[in-house]
Amino acid sequence: MKLLLVCYAGMSTSMLAQRLVEEGEGRGIEVEVEAVPMTELESNLEGVDAVLLGPQVRFAEKDARAMVGDRAPLMVIAPQDFGMMRADNVLDQAIALIG
Repeated sequence: MKLLLVCYAGMSTSMLAQRLVEEGEGRGIEVEVEAVPMTELESNLEGVDAVLLGPQVRFAEKDARAMVGDRAPLMVIAPQDFGMMRADNVLDQAIALIG
């Protein structure tokens, strides 16, 4: 499963990205996560199974959905899950989003 994790500058998501990979490993699921800033969203959609927006860029959800179109499902990570680095919740939601 390839996830694109989007934040404002691409920095704050790196810790969550690592935790998502580790959570996947613990479940026996291969999870690849790429963390990118919002400005690089459109150029990083190749092969992505889902796009996860950090809560700090939720204001740009409409723009992100326009960029992504029907290439991948998109969700905004809940602020509490992001703030507490709850990779288990985020991964559960990503799996449900992908179907």
